[in-house]
Amino acid sequence: MVDDLLDLAKVEAGRVEISPAWFEMVDLFSALRGMFKPVLTNPAVSLVFEEPQDIPKLYTDDGKLSHILRNFISNALKFTPKGEVRVSARLEGPDRVTFSVTDSGIGIPAEFHHTIFQDFSQVHSQLQKRLRGTGLGLSLSKHLAGLLGGSVRLESEPGKGSTFSVTIPTQLEGAKPE
Repeated sequence: MVDDLLDLAKVEAGRVEISPAWFEMVDLFSALRGMFKPVLTNPAVSLVFEEPQDIPKLYTDDGKLSHILRNFISNALKFTPKGEVRVSARLEGPDRVTFSVTDSGIGIPAEFHHTIFQDFSQVHSQLQKRLRGTGLGLSLSKHLAGLLGGSVRLESEPGKGSTFSVTIPTQLEGAKPE
């Protein structure tokens, strides 16, 4: 919780450094797969990373993008008692890419969609009562996406799961690629 609060405070104070570099999607997905393998303790849930197709090298801050995706994936795993969590990336036109984390979990009622990315926002459910969280991960993800020139989106329906997405430019605007 303290780390989330500090990160959010830095973002809101404009003290977050963006360090863009060239990287391949395959490398990012491989790192995320390795990071989540040890925490995948529920045999009723599978974590699937779709092989990126036709995604060019990206020039952005892969650490910030990874942070966003880690938040999305950890929430999906937390709120999916059985089924699948699927991570994918697709090109949106010539210069934007959308990363999506789709789960077959409990879903989020429509009345919470507009607040889910706000600080300390949590949807109350039976599962939420058993799990701990700060309500800061999605807010921080939204702020980080904005720093990368992008945006976040949610599609969800109770009992059918959720898709959290972040869309960013393939090349960070204003940055000079090395």
